[in-house]
Amino acid sequence: MFEKILFTNIVAKNRLLSKNLTKKDYENPVYNKENLMNSKFVISGSADSFQIPPITDFAVQNLFHVESFMIFHYGFDSFTERQNFHSFLIMYTYSGQGILTYQGKNYTLKEGDGAFINCMDYHLYKADRMQWDTAVLHLNGPLLAAFHAQYMQNGSPVFHEETNGSFQKLLEHLLKLYSIPHLYRDWQASTCIDNMLNHLLLLTAPEEKGKINTPEYIRYLIKYMENNYTQKLTLDYLAEFACMNKYYLSKEFKKYTGFSPNDYLISLRINRAKQLLEGSSLPASKIAHEVGIHDINNFTNLFKKKTGMTPIQYRTTAQEISIHHYQSGTDNMV
Repeated sequence: MFEKILFTNIVAKNRLLSKNLTKKDYENPVYNKENLMNSKFVISGSADSFQIPPITDFAVQNLFHVESFMIFHYGFDSFTERQNFHSFLIMYTYSGQGILTYQGKNYTLKEGDGAFINCMDYHLYKADRMQWDTAVLHLNGPLLAAFHAQYMQNGSPVFHEETNGSFQKLLEHLLKLYSIPHLYRDWQASTCIDNMLNHLLLLTAPEEKGKINTPEYIRYLIKYMENNYTQKLTLDYLAEFACMNKYYLSKEFKKYTGFSPNDYLISLRINRAKQLLEGSSLPASKIAHEVGIHDINNFTNLFKKKTGMTPIQYRTTAQEISIHHYQSGTDNMV
């Protein structure tokens, strides 16, 4: 476990108490000042700390990224109490036992148990009558709040998987990515975190959701729409094509995709429009017709609703980002 990953072992000779922190401690760049200011803790035992390399400003603003990672070997009297900290935390127990208090409920965490929480919410975790060996992974990124809200729809912050399972493999892969200098390291790490979060989402989904058995007629209809989105595909037409009542079709389509048929169609068109804006010099009016939206004002309104930008603003931003990546790559080779 964690082979070829470098950790720094830290041993607390004395119990560390938040009430004993000094102004110098708060100003120490080694520690996260916001975390210290919003936490109370008593820590005894030791920890294995992984050094996170510098994260680019672009990654901090746009990608999933790791803020810190440690494996704590908490003594039986250790605890952390916190809220109002802008971070998301995944804990995972390797041995011993801990107790998590989150959103008014208590959860016992034993070997193979983990939890995914929003540190803005009040939470308390502590060792329970014995040493508690647990990974503490702080993550952030612009989509994490929405991802966590979706995760919590399954009813609990807690998940369970054996310590040789997919979560552990993804965690080790993530740390290995951060261990090796690479031009695209932040992108690769973000993709790995995305995979980890999706794994947790499916791991904790109710059994009937986890199976994701989308009916064949829905899958066939989706494929048809993906191949013919430039055509005039009304709900009446799609219902006739699927040989069913349009109201029932709308209900079933949203049940299995999260979209209404019309919204899915619009998303297909806007996604293709984004590709054409990034990769061609076609004017927006021409692109609108290319993707099946023949009113330029409607196209602009739909595009802005989906992306937060007009087509012209999107093209300009895409070009600026492309130039920035090229310059960043050049800088890294100097």
